[in-house]
Formats: sequence, structure tokens, C-alpha cells
Amino acid sequence: MPFQPQESSPIVSVGILTRNGGKLFHRVMESLREQQTPWPFEIVLLDSASRDGTDQYAAANGARVVPYKPKKFKFGVARDTLFENCRGQVVVTISQDVRPASSDWLVRLAQPILDGRADATIGEQAEPPGQYTFYWDYHGSWLRSVAIRFDQAYGQVAVSCANLGLRRSVWEKLRFGDCDAVEDRAMQVKLHAQGLRMMQVKGALSFHGHDYTWKQLYERNGSFAYGWAQLGWPYTSRRLLRDLIQPNRYLIAVDAMMRRRLRSWKELLFPVAMCFMQWHGSRKKQWG
Repeated sequence: MPFQPQESSPIVSVGILTRNGGKLFHRVMESLREQQTPWPFEIVLLDSASRDGTDQYAAANGARVVPYKPKKFKFGVARDTLFENCRGQVVVTISQDVRPASSDWLVRLAQPILDGRADATIGEQAEPPGQYTFYWDYHGSWLRSVAIRFDQAYGQVAVSCANLGLRRSVWEKLRFGDCDAVEDRAMQVKLHAQGLRMMQVKGALSFHGHDYTWKQLYERNGSFAYGWAQLGWPYTSRRLLRDLIQPNRYLIAVDAMMRRRLRSWKELLFPVAMCFMQWHGSRKKQWG
């Protein structure tokens, strides 16, 4: 069944938080419209005052757009507001720059929940073919020491709102809550505590990747660390020192450089710089 925007009773909702999504978001919408499913689905945007026409473009292509202008933006509250405006039995949520890799992506992510085999599903992500992606987004995952320890404690999966399916009734019970950041990991804690089934779905592949400025890297890693700290997983001074004296943190960067996989000094220095970004972000009293 192709996408039918006029459907009044969708079984699955695809919900996206947007703000100035740009041309890449146009490609995301094209991929969503190309999804083939055995049930009707809708596309819902919670748009934070886009100025580049993201909201108009989405509405013209069949999405239902909900304007959103809070006094202070918090990801948990925004995600809950988005879900409130979705009508499906399953809500699939992605980032505005995450593009489904195939026309069966939505079926692969939502069907295990509809079949009763899972309460939450997490898709896979890969570098966009033919496009530059910051090297450490897809390499050296062990560098993110707090995230690894967190996932070991909460279900051995990494819940991410960049590519997530969630049973609506489960969300109604748990909700993301008043989170400034890492609202997906806050949900992971709740899912694990309730003994609910989280499934990593092979084949539910999406493309996601881009470059960052130093400022963007600091804001990204700092806000994540702030979120971890709010969940009781701060990046402590002891963790900072432990990470900094680990020889492999330097060897992996040198090895990547020798193999000509790194394209900038930023990529070379990041495995060390990220430690200080996390340490500082974890200590901020407020973020954003």
C-alpha cells in the first residue's frame, strides 16, 4: 500500500521533530512517501518555527504539520507533544536528517510491534553512500565509555529517537518526560524497568551522517553528557582521567590517520577532545 495522506485511520505514524530541515529533509520526505506497507500510515511533523519552508514543503507532500513554539525547548516534552499528535497504534520517530534506505524500512521497524513480538524497535544506521560523514560517528564506538556502560545496564541495546518504533500504549504509560536531552535513553530506562521488549531490527536501515564544526561537536557531546548526568550517569573526573590514560584512545586515532581515513585535524583530535567536552557538559547546571 502506498502512502495515502487522506487516510483517516492510520495504523502507524511517522513522527518527526523539525526546524529548518533544508534540502536534506526533502529527500527524507521523498523516502517516506516511497514506503510500501500493508497498512495505512501517516507522517506528522512537530515544527519549531522553520524559516526555510520545511513546514510548507512537508504539508504540500502529505504530512500533517503541528506548529510548536515553547518558551524553552526540551526534547522530552517536544517528543511527547509530537506523540500526542500521532494517531497510529505504533509511532515511529526519526530525526529530520535521517533518510530511510529502502521502501520496506517502515514495515521492518513497525511490524514486530504490530505482531506482538516487541514493544520498542530500534533500526540500524549507516553512512549515506557517496557522502562525507564525520569519521567517529561510525567508528570507535567504544570511545563513548558512559554510553557503553549505560547500555550494558539497560537491555544491551541503544534506544535512539533517530530510528525508533514504539507501541503507542507503551508511550502513553511511560512518556519521555521533562528531559532536556537524551530523552530516548530516559525512555530506555523506563522500558527496561518495566521488563518491556526492546528489539534491534536488522534490515530497518536508515542513512544518517554529516560533518560538524567544533562548536557543533561541543554542543552535541556536551548536551549528551548533561543528559546522561540527569539520568544519574555523570562523566566524572575519574572517568575523564581513565579515558585519557587509555593508550588505545590514541592508537586508534593514529591508526585511522595512517590508513588515510581521517580528513581533518578535527577528526584526529576528537577522541581526546570529546573527553573534555563530556566532562564540561556533565557539569553544566543547565543546557540550552
